[in-house]
Amino acid sequence: MITQRPLSDKYDVIIIGSGPAGLSTAMRLAYRGIAKIAVIESGSLNPSASAQRLSEVTGESDLGVDYFAFHSQRTFGGTSSIWGGWCAALERRAFELGEWPIAYEEIDRYYPEAAEILKVSPDAYLYRESAITSSPYLVYKPFYLSNRVRFGMRYKAWIAEHPQIELIVDQTCVKLVKEGRAVTEVLLRNSVDPGASPLLLKADHFVMACGGLGNPRLLQLSKIAPDSPVGRNLMDHPHIYRPARIYLNKEKLQPYFPRNSKVVHALQLSTEHCLEQGLLSFSVAFNLDDIHSKPLLGKAQQLALTDVTIRAEMPPDPDNRITLGIATDALGQAKGHVRFRHNYESLARQSWQVFSELLLKSGLGRPASLPSELQIEGGGHLMGTTRMGASESESVVDGNCKVHATDNLYVTGSSVFPAGGAANPTFSIVALALRLGDHLSAVMWRAKDE
Repeated sequence: MITQRPLSDKYDVIIIGSGPAGLSTAMRLAYRGIAKIAVIESGSLNPSASAQRLSEVTGESDLGVDYFAFHSQRTFGGTSSIWGGWCAALERRAFELGEWPIAYEEIDRYYPEAAEILKVSPDAYLYRESAITSSPYLVYKPFYLSNRVRFGMRYKAWIAEHPQIELIVDQTCVKLVKEGRAVTEVLLRNSVDPGASPLLLKADHFVMACGGLGNPRLLQLSKIAPDSPVGRNLMDHPHIYRPARIYLNKEKLQPYFPRNSKVVHALQLSTEHCLEQGLLSFSVAFNLDDIHSKPLLGKAQQLALTDVTIRAEMPPDPDNRITLGIATDALGQAKGHVRFRHNYESLARQSWQVFSELLLKSGLGRPASLPSELQIEGGGHLMGTTRMGASESESVVDGNCKVHATDNLYVTGSSVFPAGGAANPTFSIVALALRLGDHLSAVMWRAKDE
């Protein structure tokens, strides 16, 4: 059912947000037999300027403030409406160091189902990377491309016909009402008609799926988890487009390529080398279209002269954050106020130097130097602001994505990532959402049996 007005005032689960995280959680809960699920969407079935203005923020950023609103889409399907289709499994580096409070396998086992939801090749979980035989510290990393699944288009009919799911559009959650350790209801305001009477909806459990800025902002507006680092550690994936051209040996690289999948090729520092050198994940994407006959290591070979693009991991920084600002939106709520600095140039040069030395030793190519000035851009991946961890003082949610300060409020999406890796996050967002759906289903079925 899709409606602008809820058909009930009480649900088993209320999910706030209809992007990949929210809809994947809803679909999993429905599959597990949860009977009454409401998905709240601030926007409409199609993008609208008035709803999108509710994502506007103020502040100071290396990326400009408009960047954050654009990557916080308010429409059915959320940011999948602008997703580029890139899929790659997370690297193990942060899990090996214990930066995630869960084992890598907790995400890994959900990648097959995530691949089906995102309509990406099974190779995305079967063939994630391949060790380079001539270098133990470099891996070939394919970034798989799906057909850019727009959740609002692909799953609209399924949601509309499903008896257990109610999608409520044009309603913005402006507050979570908490009594003791339990969230009891949500307060909704009409996104299209701000003067309309607000609505209160109750549920047994609540899931926030509002994105990297929306999740912490709603917690702050609701004054929930004030002793947790809500809104801090805002991360993105630094992108440096075409900073250099390098020569690569196509003949030696081709055996590593997937044969029947659409991918973007990349070389990446291995997890082991990142751990040994204290580096973050670092990926160099390339193409092999422009072939030249050039000497490499004293021998004439057919080489590809290729532009490269760096996609990398940035460290969490508590000073990169979203707080509540002074300006208000059309619903009278405080806009988010962002502070964000990449602070990545030094680490980029260090990682490139390590990569260049390994590439030359491998015999796969000839690296180039980076220019004196780097133009660092974002990937549109807003992560880390409700990070997962073991303690309330250092994180916002626990290993099951439950807000530490509550008994029945959960968060899903890349805002829970304590470390972002260098892989595009959508594949892992969906995997984590499926995992949350299973956990929440188990919690609710146990409660019914007691």
